[in-house]
Amino acid sequence: MIARSMFLLSALGIAAAQQPVVLVVTADAPDYVLAAGGTIAGMAATGAAVHLVRVTNDEKDSWKLSPEETIRRATEESLAAAKILGVRDVHALGYRGYDLGGVSFTEIRDRLIFLIRHYKPTVMFIPNPYTEFDRVVDRFYTGRAAEDAWRAAALENYQPPYADAGMRPHLTPELYYYAQPHDPYRREPESTATFVPQPKFVDIAAQLDRKIRAAQAFSTSNENMARRLAERLASTGRTLPLLATVNDGSIAKLVEENVRGLAAVNAKETPHRAAEEFRYAGVEFRIPRKYRSAR
Repeated sequence: MIARSMFLLSALGIAAAQQPVVLVVTADAPDYVLAAGGTIAGMAATGAAVHLVRVTNDEKDSWKLSPEETIRRATEESLAAAKILGVRDVHALGYRGYDLGGVSFTEIRDRLIFLIRHYKPTVMFIPNPYTEFDRVVDRFYTGRAAEDAWRAAALENYQPPYADAGMRPHLTPELYYYAQPHDPYRREPESTATFVPQPKFVDIAAQLDRKIRAAQAFSTSNENMARRLAERLASTGRTLPLLATVNDGSIAKLVEENVRGLAAVNAKETPHRAAEEFRYAGVEFRIPRKYRSAR
């Protein structure tokens, strides 16, 4: 236990001294942009090396396109969005979208362990697998595998052969759990227990326009969202003036309003005008608030 604690303290000291390396794990291509894009863009703007792991191929997220065409477009759009945010490279694991339930948990985890040990991140962003009522279950499966990969990547008895390629165990000191703001527990007060992820709010006002442009880059999934929304409204006799005509302009405006709306919801009861919210496990969360020095 003492040895592990010393390893942790050593890792924290190294993280503070070096330029941040950020590893972002996302289930579907747009997820991380909507939930954490502003925070990630801010880190990239200050010099962090940001790498993205895209777990699924988004093959089902389109309007009347074949899976093959959807995959092609989603790949191009994912690269474009990542570039806008300052992400250096994108690793696509290629699993079929909305079908992760049939994929081995340990297979996904071990592929993520490989990338963690390769990049040696100081910060990770992963989908929060503890949210409720999220019908996109790929986020749950991805978050669960990513959380375990974060833990296991630091332990030498997980995937020993990786060491033969020079990838030694690595502890990532900071972990951000992200989700769009429908998690009923997200506003719970900070726990007094140690090793429990705590609420964290990040001001993204300076990066909001960049986040909007990145979200708008997903033309294929955005059109699918807009047309299905218009279809559902029409089936119940309702209308949305913005979607009276669904075209590139109205879709872009819908995405902008969605991103601005999410930022405003996250900023409620904070000093920020636009924010993103997380559950945070890292340097601060290990020390209960009452023991932290005033800032």
